[in-house]
Amino acid sequence: MTSSQLRWTADTFLRDYQLYKERNIPTSLGLRLVFWQKSLRFISEAPVFGNGTGSIRPLFEEAAVDQFGAAAEVVANPHNQTLNVAIQWGAIGVVVLYAMWLVHLLLFRGEGLAAWIGLMVVVQNIFTSLFNSHLFDFNEGWMYVLGVGIAGGMMLRTGAREAASGTRNSVKP
Repeated sequence: MTSSQLRWTADTFLRDYQLYKERNIPTSLGLRLVFWQKSLRFISEAPVFGNGTGSIRPLFEEAAVDQFGAAAEVVANPHNQTLNVAIQWGAIGVVVLYAMWLVHLLLFRGEGLAAWIGLMVVVQNIFTSLFNSHLFDFNEGWMYVLGVGIAGGMMLRTGAREAASGTRNSVKP
């Protein structure tokens, strides 16, 4: 009833977790858990202002010293948008990230194709950012910019036309 990829992912989830926990083998799931655990530690060291732009790789390099297996992996991306922002810019950066998403969601209230496309771009980005840092990936980041920019421009143009003609929020007899 589900896709073969989804079945495969569900079947390997427990196996990957056991390989990581019991043998410290760097599986996809195990690596994400290591990245997220280390990220939370980095955030706790500088919770308000963060560790600075570009600090992720050096922090992971420092944390990998004298480690082996999954714990020795060094990355420049913790595979979660919120963690990526929080490590570098702390709670202030996270507030800005979530405010941006909120403003974009509010922009796409309404009817029409542009509203629907814009809303789907923002919602997709929010949900996939749980497992990736799409805003900081080149292709995915530009797709977000273009999707929100074009659909948002269409929404703002429509709103300006309605305001100019007096049709927005008008009561019809």
